[in-house]
Amino acid sequence: MLKFCRTKFVGFELESEEFLKIYGTLDDTIYSMQIEMKIKLPELVIDSLTGTMRRITTPFCKEAINLLKNAIGLKIEPGFQSQVRRLVGRPGCRHFGNLINECLESIIPGIVCIKYKQLKENDSKASVQDAFEMVKASYPQIVTFCESFSTF
Repeated sequence: MLKFCRTKFVGFELESEEFLKIYGTLDDTIYSMQIEMKIKLPELVIDSLTGTMRRITTPFCKEAINLLKNAIGLKIEPGFQSQVRRLVGRPGCRHFGNLINECLESIIPGIVCIKYKQLKENDSKASVQDAFEMVKASYPQIVTFCESFSTF
């Protein structure tokens, strides 16, 4: 009996007020890869992106690592997912493209969590709504493409 299992992990670290570091891992029965990127704040632009492949199916897979540089400078705005697929996924590795998109799609919830934690440290009565408002004020561009923010 053939078995398959896939795990994806995305982690955040506020490196400074200017940079958010994101780690992404995809590990399954066939592939295993990891990316690390830095996002420039508040512009939400990919500043750096590196990756490693630990388990692959063909010798051509490793060549996709060189294509990660194509996503540097990409701004997180409407349509960024298709740009990642066009710049990294199709010409190189669809799994890398998918993992990058998973990380980028997690930026906004990650920033809200970071802001909420910061607010709670200073004010025990702070709410998630307060964090949403703070993020909305700091990153007004996200209202144009994030449905969660368009309702607040």
